[in-house]
Amino acid sequence: MVATINTPAFAASSNTDQTVSDYTFTKVVFGQEDVDTDSAFASSTFTCPSDKPGIYAFAAEIFVSASQDIGSVELELYKTPSGGSAASVAATEGTDITGSEALASYFATINHIEPMAAGDAMEVYIRCDVASNADFTVNESNEDTDNRVRFHGFRLAGLS
Repeated sequence: MVATINTPAFAASSNTDQTVSDYTFTKVVFGQEDVDTDSAFASSTFTCPSDKPGIYAFAAEIFVSASQDIGSVELELYKTPSGGSAASVAATEGTDITGSEALASYFATINHIEPMAAGDAMEVYIRCDVASNADFTVNESNEDTDNRVRFHGFRLAGLS
């Protein structure tokens, strides 16, 4: 049996905070490549190499904060087929966090398995509904932890 490895693989994180307008789907910026085995990650986008189509595992973890209470958080993976238009292929939504449960920060996560053809692209988008229409921040780190904003993925070896 010939062993195969799960490449391409990438892991990216944020190296700065990103301010986002209330209730607007916005592409999350990942300014730092931590791993990029096939040079397939650039400009916050993973693009499937022409010689590596297959089934991919994707995950994103995004920490958001606001000066007002956050009512909901939606995190989505957008896929753009080669030559096509972007569309959401996976979504997760934080339950409406209102009343006594309201918070001014939230950690959203998403995991998804998706077939990718040569040239297909994957990106992360986020939207928050914040009280008083306040902006929110995709917040990359604090004194206690780093890399609270991450996007990573890899091809599942042996699957097509």
